[in-house]
Amino acid sequence: MNNLNPTVCIVDDEPLLTEMLTDYLKGQYAGFNIKTFPTGEACLKHLHENPDVIILDYYLNSKEKEAANGIDILKEIKKQNRHLPVIMLSSQKSYGTASQTIMYGAIHYVIKGQDAFEEIYELIKANV
Repeated sequence: MNNLNPTVCIVDDEPLLTEMLTDYLKGQYAGFNIKTFPTGEACLKHLHENPDVIILDYYLNSKEKEAANGIDILKEIKKQNRHLPVIMLSSQKSYGTASQTIMYGAIHYVIKGQDAFEEIYELIKANV
């Protein structure tokens, strides 16, 4: 990591997963400045704060039906800052979904599961 206190934004509408991922990352590296958002729209309002990396859930409208999905938020993030690393997080194991997110600029597609948090941490280390 080049930045000693990287800002990591976690965008997921599942509060328990968000809390667990936050705890895991802070356990790996106490210097993380972690901000969490329940919707992509909420995250977009904070892009001007220049986070170092965004972890973005693919399926964001399970709680708020009007919320945009991860692909739409990814496109908007890349429109505003095409160099910002975005890690997509999803429970979908579809190759088509994964390749679509990469095509729109995500640096990686992580499937929710046992090793997801460790994989995310390694990706953050390699990209900030």
